Parts: sequence; structure tokens; C-alpha cells
Amino acid sequence: MNKTITAIYFAISAMLFWGCGNSNNNQNNEKMKQEKFKSIVVFGDGLSDMGQWGKLTNYKYPPASVGFFESRWTNGKTWVEYFADTLGLSLTLENNYAMGGATTGLYNINEALKPLLGLDSITTLKGMLAQVQTYLNDKATIDDKTLCVLWAGGHDIGNYLEYGQPDLKHYPPANNYKTSIDLLIKAGVKNILIGTMPDMGFTPMYFGTDKQQLASQLCTELNKGLEKLETDFSKNGVNIYLFDGASVFAKIGANPKSYDIVYTEAYLPYDIIDFSNPLALPTKEITNKTKGTPDEFMNWWAVSASAKVHKIVAEEAVKFINSKINQ
Repeated sequence: MNKTITAIYFAISAMLFWGCGNSNNNQNNEKMKQEKFKSIVVFGDGLSDMGQWGKLTNYKYPPASVGFFESRWTNGKTWVEYFADTLGLSLTLENNYAMGGATTGLYNINEALKPLLGLDSITTLKGMLAQVQTYLNDKATIDDKTLCVLWAGGHDIGNYLEYGQPDLKHYPPANNYKTSIDLLIKAGVKNILIGTMPDMGFTPMYFGTDKQQLASQLCTELNKGLEKLETDFSKNGVNIYLFDGASVFAKIGANPKSYDIVYTEAYLPYDIIDFSNPLALPTKEITNKTKGTPDEFMNWWAVSASAKVHKIVAEEAVKFINSKINQ
């Protein structure tokens, strides 16, 4: 596997979690919308990407022909779409800046694929911090009832494990979160939802390898950094809602049957996308079709969550935010 292909693996395998709701919470959600949040803005990676790559590649990447839903990195809507919808908040590509391949900083690891994706040199592929900067360039001030969502980190850790870059000891991902939060607060943001990093040591890429322990350690260090940010910024009158997505993912993986999931593997084979020709129509056979439907699988492709998991985690995110708002 060459470096570009390995990098893209991480670009897509960032994380897996968050927000939907149910009718029993309608009154609480409506109250929350009226009293706490009027709008939502999202920054992050493929976990929350609603189709940024579709705009750039005419929905050829990732390939819709095998079930990637409207250039999302899953087979249905993402967690944040369910989350926003449950809270009664409008969410489109205009206020969802998340993009598959984003690191927590300025860089997007799909940069190396630009020529193969038919993109010119001036097309910008943004990391999470760059997304925040772009948003603020267009909007100098923000209503204090805007809820901003930040979630990324898997690509920082994955690239470090494979190539030693970025140097996470000198440039920890939590620092990029801090910079993003500082910028948002300066513009008037009072409510920020961030999520903890799932343990990459238990992903297929690292489980059972000599990198498993380091992968887990780096995820733990990022989460400790996020916990510190929650404490520090909360002292300044800012609401930092630290959602433990890592725990949610771990629970699903440890007991999939309780969530009506049969298989923890990915439904699609990893090489369904040919990264030497990423716009080509896939020809690889999907052998898991004989096992069951995508809803029976925890992962959709590589370690990208299936639409079923997006819904499950989404429900937990709404429960979490409700518990914080109604305290």
C-alpha cells in the first residue's frame, strides 16, 4: 500500500458517532431550541461530511454506484444531520464545513489526490482549523445562540503513526482545537460541542499490530487535552459540551447484538475504491452481500461507520445535549 493510499484510508476512517432523537424528547428538544440554540455550524472530517466531495467531483468520489450516499462517507445520512434535525436546526452544506480527510489543523490529507480527482491547484481542501477560518472570514460575528460542532483528530494520529507527521509531541491535535475555539469565542460563540476520539488501537488497521499501544495512547492523550479545554474554557463563561463519543463507539463494538448489529467488520471491501484511479467506477465484488444488508454491519467501508451506527450514536448525542441543557 503506497503512502497516498494509506493516507486516504485515514482520511476516510476518522470516527464514528452522534445525534438523533425520539418523540419522547420532542418537548425538551423544542424547549432547548427556543431557549438555547438558534442555529448550528459544523466543522470536522468525514464523520460529519454531508457531501463536500460531491460538489467537487460530481458525486463520483466516494462512488455513489456502490452505495456511498450522495458523497457521504457512509451509506446514509450522517450523525450530525439527525442531530440537527432532532433539535430543529437547519443544516446544509452552507453551514456544514466538515470534509473527509480533514486534520484538526489546516491540512487535508486528500491533497495528494487532487490531480487524480480532476481538481486544479487552486481548489482548497481544508482541515478543521481552515474550515473555521473560512467561516469566520464570511461572518465576522456570531449570535450567542449558535451551536458550533467540532470533531476531528483521526487523520492527525493516523498520519503520525504511518509517517511521523505531524509531530504530535510538538503539535498536539488538542492545540488545534484550542486555536479553533479561541477564534470562535472571539467572534461571539458561547456554545461548542466537541467529541472525544475513539480508540484507534482497536480499529482493523492497528489492532494486534506493534502500533496498537501507541495508537491507543495518542487517542488517550488527545482526549485528555479535550478534557482540559472543557475545564479551562468553561471557567470563562463558555459552554463546552464534551460528548464522549469514544465511549459510545466502544459500547457498540463490545456488544453489537444489543444494537441489532450482526457484524463488526465493514460491509464494503477496502479496495472498492481504486486510489490510483479514484474516479473510476468500482469493479470489485461486494462479497458481504451474501451475509446480509448494510444495516447489519457496524462499519460501512474501512472503519467508516454504517448509517445504522450513525443513527445509534446520534441518539446518544441528543441524550447528552439534553442532559446538559436541562440541568
